[in-house]
Amino acid sequence: MKKRLGLMLAATMLGIASPAIAQQTRDVLPIPAPPFTGKIAQNVLDSTPTPLRRVTAPAGAPNVFVMMSDDVGFSMASAFGGPVPTPNMERLAAVGQRYNRFHTTGICSPSRAALLTGRNHHNAGVGFLSDMPTGFPGYGGTILPQTATIAQVLRLNGYNTAMFGKHHNVPGNERSEAGPFDNWPTGLGFEYFYGFPHGDTDQFEPNLYRGIAMVAPEEGNGELLDHRLASDVIRWVHNQKAGAPDKPFFVYLSPGSTHAPHQAPAEWIARFKGKFDQGWDKVREQIWRRQLAMGIIPRGTKLTARPAEIPAWDSLTPGQKRFAARTMEVAAAQLAYQDEQLGRVIEELRRMGQLDNTLVAVINGDNGASGEAGPKGTINELRSMAVHDEDEAWMQANIDRLGGPMTYQSYPVGWALAMNTPLRWVKQYGSMLGGVRNGMILSWSGHVARPGSICGEFSHVIDIVPTVLEAAKLPAPRLVNGIEQKPVDGISLLDGLSGACDANKPRTQYFEMTGKAGLYHNGWFLSGDDGRPSWENLPSNTHPQIKWTLYDLREDWSQSTDVAAQHPAQLQAMLGLWEREAERYNVYPLDHRMGAGRIDRKAIAALMGGGRKRFDFWGKDVSIPAMGQPILFGRSFTLDADLVLDKADSSGAIVALASRFGGWSLYLDQGRPAFTWARSTDPNEIRTVKADKALPRGKTQLTMRFAVAQPGGPAEVVLSSSGREFGRVSLPASVLTPAGGGEMLDIGRDLGVPVTEYVTPRGRIEGDIPHVSVTFD
Repeated sequence: MKKRLGLMLAATMLGIASPAIAQQTRDVLPIPAPPFTGKIAQNVLDSTPTPLRRVTAPAGAPNVFVMMSDDVGFSMASAFGGPVPTPNMERLAAVGQRYNRFHTTGICSPSRAALLTGRNHHNAGVGFLSDMPTGFPGYGGTILPQTATIAQVLRLNGYNTAMFGKHHNVPGNERSEAGPFDNWPTGLGFEYFYGFPHGDTDQFEPNLYRGIAMVAPEEGNGELLDHRLASDVIRWVHNQKAGAPDKPFFVYLSPGSTHAPHQAPAEWIARFKGKFDQGWDKVREQIWRRQLAMGIIPRGTKLTARPAEIPAWDSLTPGQKRFAARTMEVAAAQLAYQDEQLGRVIEELRRMGQLDNTLVAVINGDNGASGEAGPKGTINELRSMAVHDEDEAWMQANIDRLGGPMTYQSYPVGWALAMNTPLRWVKQYGSMLGGVRNGMILSWSGHVARPGSICGEFSHVIDIVPTVLEAAKLPAPRLVNGIEQKPVDGISLLDGLSGACDANKPRTQYFEMTGKAGLYHNGWFLSGDDGRPSWENLPSNTHPQIKWTLYDLREDWSQSTDVAAQHPAQLQAMLGLWEREAERYNVYPLDHRMGAGRIDRKAIAALMGGGRKRFDFWGKDVSIPAMGQPILFGRSFTLDADLVLDKADSSGAIVALASRFGGWSLYLDQGRPAFTWARSTDPNEIRTVKADKALPRGKTQLTMRFAVAQPGGPAEVVLSSSGREFGRVSLPASVLTPAGGGEMLDIGRDLGVPVTEYVTPRGRIEGDIPHVSVTFD
């Protein structure tokens, strides 16, 4: 008896006390615990336990690996006829199947919400960027509890779940250590997260999180972000399979590339030198011809006309051509480098013997290629997104630095159009295929009827969830955590993978982004466009008219020819269907504004403690999002810092906002108070003042006065201590755009990309900062 009891105890401690209990139904999650069926007596030896319950995935459920890249466009990768070599994607396509009519929503957050939930983006509550939520059902900016993510469903069905990279589904006011964390990956079903919860990040010096905790900046060891993400995927899978060899995993890899900033290793950029000197018009034609030859697009597909708003390559000056060609070289290098990292992950799965039992989906972009840098391109995307007034001489002076840590570049819109060949327009266009059509590769060993084939069936990012559920033999749940679920909007793609791909399969799918509307219905496409180029904003009180056009995609694959005049009845039928779909999925009200004009400032201010006149920060090593409260630009305030300095020539940041691409820093330079304001890296947009005297060692105090005479106008900064002025500087403007999206307001350090050069590493203060207060006028 003692021997038996000892064996039972050992087995229990090892977690193998009993086999998994079969789950009869999985439409309610978590799966309810079975009733107790044993016997309880006063003595355990006279009692009978119920076998221990362990939720397991259905027999034969595969591992799942999903990758979605960023802003790639339909035709950038060689796997879809593009000019950028992506051999690892090509190898996946050779054993899997390419989808040449796969669609996204037109912009970051909505595509990611639709991917994770299987619901249309407005239906999931994310009709636009999570950074700009509004109080309408389709635009709250957070994934609704009624639309549980695939990570939640798989985890509650016996999978391990992990996410790596970009998660642009956390509202800006929820990105600090104060949370709430319901909308972070770890609150949406991912047991492990390593990445960033915002729209973009620097590849060289990113602010990253593991779970909900910031990662030490030294952890990167100089590796670019894409490499770090792939390495962590591999590390996690090694440990997951060590701990639970028979348990399937769900890995979601979401690199921030090729979203701006376009950055890549110098040796990779060098590989593309001169490859784009012929310009976007010729490259676009080359891609089109290559796609026809490869069968990526059907015979007879037209190359759509270049819009008049996008300049012809031959109209550029020699300097503009050199700059533009170099920006494309960098973007190409970034995608090629991304493909190399994908290859590392896939090869390791193969080496481990896991690839044959892994469903792989690689989505080339969360929308079309981005034209947000406008006709001229940029070396500082966020600075120029609203007003494209960068000094061209300064832009061209940085040609040799493009792709490195000193630029935040994005290419001109002409290249974005080329990377969407042969389609119309670019990212943000829910009305045009160039904004919403992306290449996708689906691979699953033993389940692909025609390896290497191209499937022309209409498909959408909402189809990934039902595809995964069918592969895992799981139902879409009816209840999750007690919350009744909305039906999944997508359709499984496994039939098409197994040989039943049907280009004429009936399907209805709406599109909408910033008031640009589209509707696909059984081969027809309705387009409603408001005329706003993606690189421009509209005034807050603007209500543009929508121009409706109609396309027969059965005969016109690239959406080249408007046939509304020839088919007025079809146009009216499509308009009626569009209105019904818009009402059904909470698309209304339409908002045509792209930028800050659409933000409900009162609601956001209330969420962020708006109306406060004073903010206090206790201690150094404090970091909060740069675009959270308090907003430390554009209005007058006084900053008081209590310091305890280790020595008379102490150095380091006292308070630093954002980065060299947009930010400011109050710091000490060998004891001397200093202030730097940087709208960009352009010397004409930088102001610095340094005192000629140092603060004393030990306890001291420093005051910074930020005075603005008129909202948005010039400002003056005055540094003082104990009533004694230490320096002042005039700023040409009081407003800047903190860049990039994940930069912070830091106390006692400057994390991520620094605002300026410091004596100490990352601006760490040599001493202590017991208290900082900010008081607004």
